[in-house]
Amino acid sequence: MNYWIAAPDIIDAFVLPGGHGGTSIPLELTLRTLTAVLPERPLRVVDLGGGDAALAVRLAMAGHEVVVLDIDPQMITLGEQRLARGPSAIRDRVRLICADGATMAADQAEVADLVCCHSVLMYEDDPAPLVRTAVALCKTGGLVSIVAINPAAAAMRSGLAQRWAEARIALETGSDAHGPYAASRNHARETVEALLSEAGAGIVEWSGIGTFTDHHTGPILADDPEDVLRAEWLAGRLDPYRQVARCYHLIARKL
Repeated sequence: MNYWIAAPDIIDAFVLPGGHGGTSIPLELTLRTLTAVLPERPLRVVDLGGGDAALAVRLAMAGHEVVVLDIDPQMITLGEQRLARGPSAIRDRVRLICADGATMAADQAEVADLVCCHSVLMYEDDPAPLVRTAVALCKTGGLVSIVAINPAAAAMRSGLAQRWAEARIALETGSDAHGPYAASRNHARETVEALLSEAGAGIVEWSGIGTFTDHHTGPILADDPEDVLRAEWLAGRLDPYRQVARCYHLIARKL
């Protein structure tokens, strides 16, 4: 089951203020991680589930060619609108395709230097098909980047917001599905790491995203925004902080 498709109004939450669309702290942290591990040359990138093109535009600005696959035509429309607002040089490097990445044909194997699958696995009951597709699309020696919700931090957001009943239930069940969020399945980092290994990709590094800021629903206050990003960047690479980040970011190399 795909929870995104099953919830037709979910896109409204995505584009509202406080949603995950557009420029955000998680996007900036993700890009910093990718920049640190990618070779300094133009790459072929496949972005699974990145229909709004926020990541694709940033990667295209760095000189990469990006193919975006998204199952939701409304997300593709958001991506087209974003591209239309930008320069033609960026539009020429991004292609948007409405398709289910989990069912890509075998003849599309090994086409990308980098395959991204960010904030998508949480909408899949079974993450295995999408992980296998991500690795299959990647060239040998290329990288697979996965960002997913961290179930180990299920109680953090409700606890910090003083929603104590939700926090208690999350601690008892290991899930925040009872909270005011869209239906989803949060898959443990260790589970996704094992799926990557089974598909033929070894973990290069992992980090946390949103140790502090992504557990808050209100505005993030700071004299210097760079201090926020730097604090999040450092926390995402240090235990125990990365263990309770809202998301985990896996970088794997296809063997």
